[in-house]
Amino acid sequence: MLPSRFLSLLPIMIIILTFYLAALPAECQESRAIVKLSIPGTDTVYSTPYRIAQERGFYADEKIDFQILGGVRTGPSVQMLVAGTVDATQTVGPTTLAAILQGAPLKIVMVFNDKPSYWLYAKKGVRSFSDLKAAKIASSTPGSTNDRLLKIVLEKNGINWRKDVSIIYIGTADVRIRALLAGSVDGAVLTLPGNLVAKDSGFVELASFESEIGALTGGVATSEPFLINKRDIAQRFLRATLKGLKLFSSDREGAARVMAKYMSISQEAALRTYDASIHVFVADGMLSEDFQQKVLDFELKAMASDKKLARDKVFDFSIIKSLAVK
Repeated sequence: MLPSRFLSLLPIMIIILTFYLAALPAECQESRAIVKLSIPGTDTVYSTPYRIAQERGFYADEKIDFQILGGVRTGPSVQMLVAGTVDATQTVGPTTLAAILQGAPLKIVMVFNDKPSYWLYAKKGVRSFSDLKAAKIASSTPGSTNDRLLKIVLEKNGINWRKDVSIIYIGTADVRIRALLAGSVDGAVLTLPGNLVAKDSGFVELASFESEIGALTGGVATSEPFLINKRDIAQRFLRATLKGLKLFSSDREGAARVMAKYMSISQEAALRTYDASIHVFVADGMLSEDFQQKVLDFELKAMASDKKLARDKVFDFSIIKSLAVK
């Protein structure tokens, strides 16, 4: 028989053990780092590397609780990053650069593409840019990548965007394609798969923006405090994301399945979207120093800024480079 003294302590020991066991899941949860990422609008082809990493358990393998905050426009997305509401953002274009110019401690640490995938589509009957006089053209937000590209392309084709057309800022890509299909606007800047929908519906492709070298659309921007104070977490997060990017590049069918799920499109549409976009993606998440300079030159010119920025004030691929070596 057990000693009476032990028996008298048994209820207390059971209570202590119960609390300890109950606390174990919480402790395990706390040991997992939470990383929050904002994406502009809804899921697109450029958020697919994140989703692949999520679906394949790459973040979980790195002990990261990965959370995506969607439906955020580019401006607020960067503001959230500066404020520390999120740890990273997919927004790596002019909005991020503008924040850096104003002194925000941000860095672009990974890129998904080296060419933009935007198209200008117009209503049936429009055959040339000259037919756009007095037209209403849908864009996302002032200063966004597609907005700046739209203005550059219009000017190259003899259209004064301040006088000859009305640029209507109506939000994300899904809103723009719906407005074009409904006839609410005469033209719209579209991305995949909206341009394929417009093409199938008989709308006119006036221009592709892919030739405008230097415009970034997808990748990872984060804050310097995150890179410095949470270096290990940043490395784990980027390692998982890089795996997602590489799998996107190498697994067409698998990538299309993920796209179909998160973009709410058919598998056939996902495969067409993949085939139309894969050539603008990079495989290693980095840009050469020459290309980094092209990006800065393009963005600063588009912003009509006379300021100069050193590459290392904007880009920091040190973690991605270290991962490539391993």
